[in-house]
Amino acid sequence: RYTKLGDHILIQTVTSQGVSLRISRAELPESEPLTAETARAAVLEALRDAGQLPWEQMEIHLIQGEEEVLILAKPAAGLPFRFRFSCFSHLAAAAAYLPAALRSDAVYIDGGYELLLYSASPSLPNAVYEFGEPMPCSPELTAHLLEQGDVIAADDAAAVLQKWFC
Repeated sequence: RYTKLGDHILIQTVTSQGVSLRISRAELPESEPLTAETARAAVLEALRDAGQLPWEQMEIHLIQGEEEVLILAKPAAGLPFRFRFSCFSHLAAAAAYLPAALRSDAVYIDGGYELLLYSASPSLPNAVYEFGEPMPCSPELTAHLLEQGDVIAADDAAAVLQKWFC
């Protein structure tokens, strides 16, 4: 897909999980260097043009080649939301209210079920709070849970639980 950034033509790929913009050096005037702010504005415009919600925080990689510039962006990965459930039926009930496309992991550890939700938005369905107990989380704890626990479903736990148990 082609779009414009000012007077420049971009070749872009846009999804809710990532944006790739390729700009030919011939399209960029040397007197106007591409900055992080300009790249961020281009990513937000590409998201809006594609009908995607803009990201509040993002990681941007600006790769300057000899013939073109590549902008790669994705939503910033914050800490996952972590919930503990006393039984599997509560985990499945909460999962029924989650968006199936939400990246999530489900783990059984220490006699309970843990659900890790990787969402950029703090607004989660009330059912998750009703059936589960919110718990503190850190990158190290997330790695520990996934390494030491019995992984029920990785990356798409909400979709798997919905498909088989809801």
